[in-house]
Amino acid sequence: MLTETNLAYIKSNFQVLTLAIVKLQTKNLPLVDSLTAIQEVKSKFQSLKGTQGKAVFLKLQKVFEKNEGLKMLEKISNILEGENEISDMSQFPEDYSCNDFVYFKYAPTTSVDVERSFSSYNTLLSDNRREFTFENLRKRLII
Repeated sequence: MLTETNLAYIKSNFQVLTLAIVKLQTKNLPLVDSLTAIQEVKSKFQSLKGTQGKAVFLKLQKVFEKNEGLKMLEKISNILEGENEISDMSQFPEDYSCNDFVYFKYAPTTSVDVERSFSSYNTLLSDNRREFTFENLRKRLII
């Protein structure tokens, strides 16, 4: 059962999570800023006290350990920031080249933009769209 003290604990310790979510939903946020927001959540959760706080941190730690894509983005961000030089390209997928890393400067760490586009395209082919021709659909879709 949730009590007022539990709510106070949640508000004082987990507000960093809501701030990070809002920041990560920002369009055209540089990769380094996205990863900084994620790192702030990690460090705040690492200092949580109490059994619930420690359980949340352990869960977060397990999720980040399994997330290979995030580890890859961190390596690429370090390269873009000049903190790390590439000595071995085998740590990256074989179809990546050094020139491809430039395109990651504004890589999103969330799927918010994709979900927004699915929502907007959901109504394109609905039954009530009778005047929508195939030619207009072709112009509308982003390929």
